Amino acid sequence: MRKNLNNQIKINLGCGQDKREGWINVDVFSKFKPDVLHDLHDPLPFKNNYADYVLAQDILEHFTREELDGVVSSISNVLKIDGLLEVRVPNLDDIFERFENDSETRNEFIYGTTFETGTFGAHKVGFTKQMLIVLMLRHDLAIVSFNKVQTNFVVIFKKQKENIKRKKLVYVNQTLGMGGAEVFMRDLLTNLSSMGWKITVYSNNIRFREMLFGSKIKVEKITTIVDIIGDWKGLIKGFFLWPFLSIEYLKIIKIENDADIFLLSGFIEKIIFSPLAKIFKKPSVWIEFGPMTTIFAKFFRLPKVLYFLVKSMPERVITSSYNSRNNLTSVARISLAKLRVVACGRNLEIYNPILDLKKSTKLKTIKNLVVCVSRMEPGKGQDLLVKAFSKVLKVIPEAKLRIIGEGGFKEKVAAEIKTFKLEQNIELVGYVKDSMNELKRAQVVVFPSVWALEGFGLVLIEALSLGKPIVAFNKGPIPEIINDGDNGLLAKSHDTDELAKKIIELLSSSKLRNRLSRQAKLDFKEKYTIEMIGEKYNRIIQDSICYFDAKTL
Repeated sequence: MRKNLNNQIKINLGCGQDKREGWINVDVFSKFKPDVLHDLHDPLPFKNNYADYVLAQDILEHFTREELDGVVSSISNVLKIDGLLEVRVPNLDDIFERFENDSETRNEFIYGTTFETGTFGAHKVGFTKQMLIVLMLRHDLAIVSFNKVQTNFVVIFKKQKENIKRKKLVYVNQTLGMGGAEVFMRDLLTNLSSMGWKITVYSNNIRFREMLFGSKIKVEKITTIVDIIGDWKGLIKGFFLWPFLSIEYLKIIKIENDADIFLLSGFIEKIIFSPLAKIFKKPSVWIEFGPMTTIFAKFFRLPKVLYFLVKSMPERVITSSYNSRNNLTSVARISLAKLRVVACGRNLEIYNPILDLKKSTKLKTIKNLVVCVSRMEPGKGQDLLVKAFSKVLKVIPEAKLRIIGEGGFKEKVAAEIKTFKLEQNIELVGYVKDSMNELKRAQVVVFPSVWALEGFGLVLIEALSLGKPIVAFNKGPIPEIINDGDNGLLAKSHDTDELAKKIIELLSSSKLRNRLSRQAKLDFKEKYTIEMIGEKYNRIIQDSICYFDAKTL
């Protein structure tokens, strides 16, 4: 242990040739003859609460964003309470301005140099003031001073007692129907609650509220319903009710004044609630499940105008697919820095057919049964599936199709069934309380959506979890979940001939079904469990609170 004249323990990380007397000099290269030879990718070799002062000068920019958490966490652990961390990182704005006419020097300052230290000398991340503060707040390091020194930020942070993570979340949402988004939100909120979040939900939808009854989540009713992205009648009615809903949302903010963050997923909440949250200095996070192109085109682009007025207000915008993210950046013009892509998940165990068959014969897979679970609305593709199924029956006459879901599109689909004279082979089941039981009985699951607003497709991962062979159209976010020939089969969008061919192929080959089934289960376990997805949401929401705090510093 080395102490300086003030009897303090000081650590100089990545010392290089800047070795300091009275300090513990640490470096990864033996040629600099450091006191401690150590790679900062690994935890520091000191006990917790050991050092009074840590110097990280020209260090953090050499790690990726993913690596930084581990590096800063290790530094924070080593620091004593009230110990100081001094950081120096490049100030990119100054570098661009200072070397405007000297591009080669500018690039060396930005990207680093690998001549002497190889890849260790490369810069892998650029910092803004807020980004740096958020990184430190995440690890109980509060800012003491912030200075701009030539081409650098020089910042000092103080180690605080471990903060009790603020975890009061209020979720506000209006929805006129029940679908995958609502099921996912139930699973997500329940999972966040198990992590210690204190959650209150405000919703107009009685089924959604009922799904949360019995949990630790507090559930309240929204009484004023405003829908300005449906039809003209809804738009006119919506603007009449706008003031009443604003008052109701204002009451929610006042009642939930101690909330750490508001989570919003409906269009009207984003338009009305976000400005109110901003006025009352409360952070918000948006969830955008799908692309905005169709919504923006309605009513002479009025929804687009309203959206653009508030799109800068949330701290983060979480979306469920890269297909949606690309749309949100190009069409909605949401800052890429705000966007985070997190897939949806389900609170399910991997289905074991043998075990379930011992419990109940009702769960037995039925030969030649095809199941489709989805809301009944234009674009969800049930009409295309009916047309394709008429071709399936020419090859496999005994095949049956059950279409699960409710909505106004049901009449159109029923008419298609009648046109093709398929009443004996296709059943429109409507709403069922547990669609998973329907999927368990299927030999093949079809997801025929060609919907422009498709954001994910929760039924796809439900089918994956059960190891069910899947056929879907190669459109929107679907290829992000279904890898053609690996965990399912994809048909060309809108091509009912190819859709029929893929269904026949699966119904006819147990070898193919079994191969897809094995990979489907593995993919669900590795990518879509709610525990995995919930942890990502937890991290983003916590960071959003830190980001909001950083803006006030």
